[in-house]
Amino acid sequence: MFQSTTVILPAPDARWEVWRCGRGCTWQGTADDPAQASRDGGKVVMALPAKSCRTFSFSAPTEDRELVRKLANAQLEKRGLTAGHTEQTPFDCHVIEQSGGKSLVSVDVVTPEAAAGLRTAKASGVLPSARLFSLPPDKLVVMEEQGRLVLCAGRGGRLLHSQIVSATRDLNGHAGPEIRIASLALQQQGMINGVTGVELWGDFSAAEAHDLSEQLSLPVQAKARPAPDNASLRREGSTRLLPASARQAMQRRRLGFLKWAALAALLVPVAWWLYDQKKKLTDVEAEAARIEAALNIPTASAVDQADQDRIRAEHDLVKAAQTRWASLRTALESRRYPMAHLDGLTRCLSAAEVVLTRFESKVSDVSVSGTARSAMDAYNYFNAVSKDGPLGVYAWSMVQPSIGADGSASFEMKGKMR
Repeated sequence: MFQSTTVILPAPDARWEVWRCGRGCTWQGTADDPAQASRDGGKVVMALPAKSCRTFSFSAPTEDRELVRKLANAQLEKRGLTAGHTEQTPFDCHVIEQSGGKSLVSVDVVTPEAAAGLRTAKASGVLPSARLFSLPPDKLVVMEEQGRLVLCAGRGGRLLHSQIVSATRDLNGHAGPEIRIASLALQQQGMINGVTGVELWGDFSAAEAHDLSEQLSLPVQAKARPAPDNASLRREGSTRLLPASARQAMQRRRLGFLKWAALAALLVPVAWWLYDQKKKLTDVEAEAARIEAALNIPTASAVDQADQDRIRAEHDLVKAAQTRWASLRTALESRRYPMAHLDGLTRCLSAAEVVLTRFESKVSDVSVSGTARSAMDAYNYFNAVSKDGPLGVYAWSMVQPSIGADGSASFEMKGKMR
């Protein structure tokens, strides 16, 4: 099963293209604003133009990916592209190749203006537009992005470097010299191998391709830009290019989901055991009721004393079984089970900033200790527990919290079975 994803990427003109990608990518139309295109809900991936997301490459003297990211951040600082602390800068680094203790790295960094706009687009993933496509080997690609010409250089089919080479789509201006200079620089730095040609992606004529070929002394081919590549979308899409606030919100939601998933994994076996035991008790009670009804049928006067003694013995046996099962009702009642209490105490954590440190359950008593941000938070938590319906099987009490030097409060609550 493929999850459908809405992909928004820059069109050749000033608008935005909308694609729906699942098993393949299909054209959905255009939009004047990314926020309009993302109103349908679902997963949205935002592909940014080169003016909003810079992509450059460098060689790192290590194959340690954690160290590579730190070196990428140093490259951003060197270029003046950071926004304070590392976690505040929306950037991502892609290791393209590794060999001989070195890594060839491609870095994407979002401009502050584009990061602010991503909040309204409600994107769950971001990547540069050029990363949506598989680039041809040993060739440069020039594509149109919202009225600009963007040069893309790749390695192994993946984007390595991109830059704007013309503020218009005119190939007869500065585009040719800019492409030549960028190509020579990338080859001298060892980022790309020899260039065998250039592909023009967009609505370019054969005459325009011929003129550019004359300027570069390289074969130039004009062709339509391909559809976004599903494999590239799954591989290159990232949350690292989202604004810091969006990344933190996603992390909080993920941690909350994991917490409830872990609690559910703990409670499901307990709930199943309780259900099984209660079903057994119900079956025994039904059988006892059937036998008791049979025993209550008036006996004929012809029944001898031996039969009466046998029936009385069976009656006593059934009564004894009923008494034993009745004694288990308290243990099988879910409201009195320790996991149900722990579930209720965890559910009440949303009422205040509290961390539970100890939980103890006995036959008729429950005690719980914890630390709150303040004494007020401790009392708020106590009130939430006292008012919780399932926890009402206990009468709750709490001594005055102990206040620490930092203002935090340590507390202990006890519940007595009503």
